[in-house]
Amino acid sequence: MKTIRIFIASSSELKEDREKFKLFIGLENDRLVDKGIYLKLEQWEYFKDSISTTRLQDEYNEAIRQSDMVICLFYTKVGKYTAEEFYTAYEIFKAQGKPRIWTYFKNADIKVGSIVKEDMDSLFALKEKLGKLGHFFTEYTSADDLLLKYGRQLDMIMPEYEANLESELVGNSKESKSEHVAEVIENTFNEELTSRVLLAISSYNKKAAGFLAANSDWAENEDLVKTAKRIIISEYVGVIGSQIRKLMAIGSLTFSESKMMRYLENSQTTAKRGLQLICYSLISALWDHQVVKKVEFSSSQKEVLIKFFRNAAEEDVLGFAELLKHLLEIYSVNKLDFLISESLELLPKLQEGSEFLTACSQLNDLSTLLKGSTFQLEDCQTAEKNVAIVLESLSFLAQYRMISINEIDFNQQRNDQEGLYLHNYTLLIGERLANDDSQSNVRRESSPVISHAVIIFKDNYRKNINLDPFIIDFNGLKLDGGSKICFYSHANTFDDQNLNYDFIEDGNKQVICKTSNPKPDESSLNSLNSWLSKKANRIDMNFDKVYSLFYEAKKTLTGIEYEVEEDSF
Repeated sequence: MKTIRIFIASSSELKEDREKFKLFIGLENDRLVDKGIYLKLEQWEYFKDSISTTRLQDEYNEAIRQSDMVICLFYTKVGKYTAEEFYTAYEIFKAQGKPRIWTYFKNADIKVGSIVKEDMDSLFALKEKLGKLGHFFTEYTSADDLLLKYGRQLDMIMPEYEANLESELVGNSKESKSEHVAEVIENTFNEELTSRVLLAISSYNKKAAGFLAANSDWAENEDLVKTAKRIIISEYVGVIGSQIRKLMAIGSLTFSESKMMRYLENSQTTAKRGLQLICYSLISALWDHQVVKKVEFSSSQKEVLIKFFRNAAEEDVLGFAELLKHLLEIYSVNKLDFLISESLELLPKLQEGSEFLTACSQLNDLSTLLKGSTFQLEDCQTAEKNVAIVLESLSFLAQYRMISINEIDFNQQRNDQEGLYLHNYTLLIGERLANDDSQSNVRRESSPVISHAVIIFKDNYRKNINLDPFIIDFNGLKLDGGSKICFYSHANTFDDQNLNYDFIEDGNKQVICKTSNPKPDESSLNSLNSWLSKKANRIDMNFDKVYSLFYEAKKTLTGIEYEVEEDSF
């Protein structure tokens, strides 16, 4: 596998552009893996935020020296370190002919009031310096425009890397024994997972059942194996399908220690996301039940609910398995209706000594292996078996769908008797990447639904479970295109009360806090309309609503309204 290292440098104001660039590189890797090429992205979020023997910027500069390509992004200013990264790359290029350097300046709307003269001066100074150096730069208008322009450059130079790789392979035509073993190992990843999960979801999914009926020998055909994997990714309910997609992509990489580490990490995460999805669905529906008719909880059940809402760190796999057990017992004892009724069949599997709970326990123990870097190939094989057991048990989710509902518009033309509501939504399926606004859809309906919500449903999407505020679409709340699905992680109960969420694509943290921009009283219609006319205010309103909903759910299900800090005196 030929690794091409790409370093991206920019100031924090272009974080969203960097995130989209990262997803683009992941998509390119899915395409290039069959050609034996892997694009490794280095950006400042990847470096440890800790004290080292050298200042952190020196570590960045060393990464640049090891890079094949450097991309520098600028917008309203030239940060001290971003400029240093460019000049470091340029000096190294003059000395050794690499890395290749691309410089992009974002040409987009800027709020005049936010312009800082010194920042703009630094921008013009750099452009002038680039001109003197004979280095051409490119302008882009949006993240999508950036990816389009850089993608064209990548398409032009990639044949060169492919040719170099082919020459290296010809020069080393006699494979060593260890290389042969590595190839065998690479090809065995996900075989058991694919076979078991495909068979399991076929009981609930027509596409999977039809595929198996028509292709009894699919496992012997490489093309059909790829089709089987795509069926699992697309038909398993959205957010879990995306986790499976990552497992499949990692499994196709050339065998290495890094591959094993990533496979173990994602096996654990896949199991945890599955448990979280069921738990959050149960909690959200329980909240609705509790509002209508109060349910009495046992002391242990209430203790588990309080722990969930007060956790200052995210639960691990076993923690969510324990939470799931108590939630299912609440539904079973109180005979509560639940849309995902098949989940009640999990209760016997959550008893001590069961295959399911043993699999969860072993996946949970991977944290120790990963922390000590003591993992081996056998650990990956065991992890694959265990995650297959978990996904088999949750296979009923293959008959459910998830969507993110964004804005609800109303359309009524002149002389129309009745208008129509336009539901703007994104269908969440595993094969689609986040932040892709080309996946937005519109559905015409005669009545509205709750906007800015992630919902799960079976046949009729009006009969759904609203997962807000436990699973949210960060982009939808920000009124941006595409989806960015985040799972609730924990609350800063003993600190600032902020809510922490994990972005499911890469685990990046998103923090939601109560803004200091309250919506005006609705009695003053003019003030309210003026306030709502500003997009920034509507965004604040959306995030404030998530924050409020979480604490409303906490109060309803635990009775805790405020976290009071005791006076130490």
